[in-house]
Amino acid sequence: MSGGNQPKDHHWWPVALQRYWADRQGDVAWIGSDGKLGKKRFYNRNIGYKRHGHTMFKGQGVWENNFESEFDIDDKIHNIIAALKSLKPLGISLKDIRAILTLLLKKGRSGRDGCHFYHLDEQLHRNLLLLLHSLLIRSPSFRSKYERFPTRFGLPQNEDVGKANMNQNYRLAKRLCANGYISLHSFVLLHSPFKKFICGDGHLDWLTCGLTANRIDGRALVPLTPHLCVYFCTLNSRRTSAPNCASLLAPQWMVDQANDIAQIYSGNRLFYLGKPPRLSPHFLNGQFLEHNNHRDPLIEVLDEIAGNNRDRNFLTGL
Repeated sequence: MSGGNQPKDHHWWPVALQRYWADRQGDVAWIGSDGKLGKKRFYNRNIGYKRHGHTMFKGQGVWENNFESEFDIDDKIHNIIAALKSLKPLGISLKDIRAILTLLLKKGRSGRDGCHFYHLDEQLHRNLLLLLHSLLIRSPSFRSKYERFPTRFGLPQNEDVGKANMNQNYRLAKRLCANGYISLHSFVLLHSPFKKFICGDGHLDWLTCGLTANRIDGRALVPLTPHLCVYFCTLNSRRTSAPNCASLLAPQWMVDQANDIAQIYSGNRLFYLGKPPRLSPHFLNGQFLEHNNHRDPLIEVLDEIAGNNRDRNFLTGL
């Protein structure tokens, strides 16, 4: 699970995921917005955690409620990753040679032409959806956004407001992921065997804002491992028999743009495997930034692959 033996050890980046970012020596490396490098053993529970991050207090330090145990989806992480890896993209096996040659000769080809398509079984679908929500809602980026909310009314930033919103949003997400309507969901799996994704303390999250309206609607881009990034979106329509998951070998430009997005939404730390990433001005600000509106060139391409060709009037985020 995500927590340790002590109720104060609360992880926004699950220990189970840290394993996939470890080098041959077993170290997970990161770089801060100040340019300083760090590393620790992947099994060290002091990576990606906040002390009492999921504990609600009453009075002077009296423990009232600890919702760390709600993130039990962490127990399924290895099974989820294994299942996603088994959904092979086009071009990973010799039997794909004919399809690739046909694709190269095709005029006006689209991003969908380079994918294998699958239909996720319902349990994997719901587990993956909950894992994505848990990573978004636990992230320091999400916490910071809601801790700052009182400043809109001239009040000081409040950590308890951030915790309360995390707790409420995750309980809503857990219920909707378990029992909600899922037929209009679509996933895109970006596999990158060579060039690696990076992961930060914030993610592109145009999804969790819909929870307060009791719905799962929006988009999210979350790197799970250095070689696997997941895009999620909701559609306005789909044929019953249509697949709900596309798997592709991500070209270098896609990985580069996904990593640029990670630097926009992260404020303090970027995790990586191999060489440290070149830091962008966005990350060097040391703040949790986001798009001015819900538009991004990579997301538009991934939308097309997912079968989401509609044109929405997006609202700006918080």
